Amino acid sequence: MQSNNANSNHISPLSFKRFFTTVLIFALAACGENQPQADIDTGAYVHTVASEPLQLKHSYQVLRKFSGTVASKQSANLSFEVSGRIATIAVDEGDNVSKGQILARLDTEFLTIEQQQLQAQVLQLKAEEELVDANLTRTDALIKNGYASQQTVDELTAQKKVLRANQQQLQANLAAKKYQINHATIFAPFTGTINKRLINIGEVINPQIPAFELQQNSNKELKVGVPQHLVAKIKHQQTFDLEVNQQTITVASLAVNSKLNERSRTVQLRFPLPDELEAYNNQLAFFSFEQSYQQDGFWVPFTALTDGIRGTWNVYTLAPKSHDSYTLVSHSVEIIHSEQNKAFIRGDLAQDQLLLSAGMQRLVPGQIVKTKQ
Repeated sequence: MQSNNANSNHISPLSFKRFFTTVLIFALAACGENQPQADIDTGAYVHTVASEPLQLKHSYQVLRKFSGTVASKQSANLSFEVSGRIATIAVDEGDNVSKGQILARLDTEFLTIEQQQLQAQVLQLKAEEELVDANLTRTDALIKNGYASQQTVDELTAQKKVLRANQQQLQANLAAKKYQINHATIFAPFTGTINKRLINIGEVINPQIPAFELQQNSNKELKVGVPQHLVAKIKHQQTFDLEVNQQTITVASLAVNSKLNERSRTVQLRFPLPDELEAYNNQLAFFSFEQSYQQDGFWVPFTALTDGIRGTWNVYTLAPKSHDSYTLVSHSVEIIHSEQNKAFIRGDLAQDQLLLSAGMQRLVPGQIVKTKQ
């Protein structure tokens, strides 16, 4: 009985070997879910990689953006042309005004009094001239009868000329006073918006003090400074792309200043903006210009580049090994231009050659790989 119990609790070597084999198979199956696919020919496992064919380009384009400011073609600081005390102000900051609209007036009471004084002096001179004419008439009659001399006539004639000269001077003074009265009012020279009001009622001002800053609502333009060597290429374009308020617009005209900016050493370009576009004076905007460079090379994603020795860059290509496997080959390349997520390179590469486009950190040159279907 003891012998039978001992045999029943004892596991034979064959059973243990079968159990261990079963566990090992399940473990390998579980671990092999994320492993590379097996090569049918050799039975070795290879990585599956992402690849793309290289496309040879004979040039590359660089998109440049130049910042500038929106400006109105008409912007004026308005002031009175005569001195005086401000009587009325008809507008305030932010008001839209029309051409010819009254903005402010001065008190013209004192100017009117001076005008009346000049008019009275003119009447006085006219009365004196009439008296001289009467004396000349009487003197002519006396000369005929021999009771007066020619000297008296000459004196009266000269006196009349002096009176007429004084009248002309007074008329000029009257015209100047009328001009001052008429220009004691500020009128809007064009339709626009009052950006600043710098005066208050009751202040006494002179012509040197600005009263309003008026900006025209229409005829806005974008002013952009660009390097001198790009002006000729930009002028050859038919249309120009602008970015205002994160909105891209296209315009067909361009004006180029003939003066170089002394500080920035750039040439100012002026692009007209549509009247319906809502933009503010001194607002930041951009001009986009695509510049082309003649150079043979290839565009590749950044994920296809890896560091080389002594500051160089490398890419991997796929050289055919069998009907469905490839060998990784390393190439040293030069980066000509880079953008946000890609680079233009040149090196010992060929058209339609397969490029390893990602996953370089897991691979080494000479490794056998497969491509994704």
